[in-house]
Amino acid sequence: MHAIKGVGSDHAKFSPVATASYRLLPTIEILKPILGADAEKFKKCFPAGVIGLDTVTREEASQKGSGYEGHEGEKKAVVLDPMKDTVSRECLRHDEFNTKGAEKVRLGRVRDHFIFSVESVGQWDSDALFLESVSHLKTKCESLRRDLQNLQIKGGI
Repeated sequence: MHAIKGVGSDHAKFSPVATASYRLLPTIEILKPILGADAEKFKKCFPAGVIGLDTVTREEASQKGSGYEGHEGEKKAVVLDPMKDTVSRECLRHDEFNTKGAEKVRLGRVRDHFIFSVESVGQWDSDALFLESVSHLKTKCESLRRDLQNLQIKGGI
């Protein structure tokens, strides 16, 4: 029996990855209070677990300028876990959340926070597969750095 450790660039049979992808971390910022029936509707615009409903406390209702004045005990929308968001932007289709000049929500992405997803279809677990790929990337970067230093020494740059 012969065993060969190879990489996908050698041959597809050495590639145990089904799907590998990344996305940026979504951000959901509630700019103005979303209360009552609007809060329920807002929650339905997102996948389960992204938006939750909380009750306006007495302290919030008594705070001037909070937007909760006189709404003690009502339901309000709160962001629970933006990582679960699929960035569908469904809430922006509804005027009650996105009227020009009176926006209640701002959607965005954190430009330097990546969420990786790696699926495995073979002998390697996804986490081990990711770590091995980072090791290969590190080796290639070190090789490139050496080549650039050699080029500078020879007067090429």
